[in-house]
Amino acid sequence: MITAHLSENEIQLYVAEPQAISKEQIAHIQGCASCRTKATNYELLFKGIGDVLHPTFDFDLSGLVLAQLPVAVPKKAFPWATLLISFLSVAIIVASICLFWTAIQSVMKMMPSIMLSIAGTGVIVILAFQCMEMLKEHQKRMQALLFQKTLQL
Repeated sequence: MITAHLSENEIQLYVAEPQAISKEQIAHIQGCASCRTKATNYELLFKGIGDVLHPTFDFDLSGLVLAQLPVAVPKKAFPWATLLISFLSVAIIVASICLFWTAIQSVMKMMPSIMLSIAGTGVIVILAFQCMEMLKEHQKRMQALLFQKTLQL
């Protein structure tokens, strides 16, 4: 006979499937008052769980409700505002370059080449960080959409 008490899992296994544990463990439960009390409690608990009445409203309404909902048709509108703002932005940049072309040329000629390299590197680094941030935000939104879609399934 085993002298150490059995674990909770072993006692639960004894109650649920007595053939799954060894004869020594069965002998211990029958000989030990503490383990026998725990086994009796688990038997009562499992019996109580089995006796619980099922709710009378135990059917799935999602199919009935979803069938009555109107199907949303996505409306693809032409992005006029985006196009207009983009066009105006490009027009302002082109107009500024045309207007200040002589000043830009004189500044470029007077500026040392190392200064241009440093400025160009700074612009490229800032652009890279902005692109990485935009990519992270896009991935975050896609994950949220996929999670939302998973919840709907």
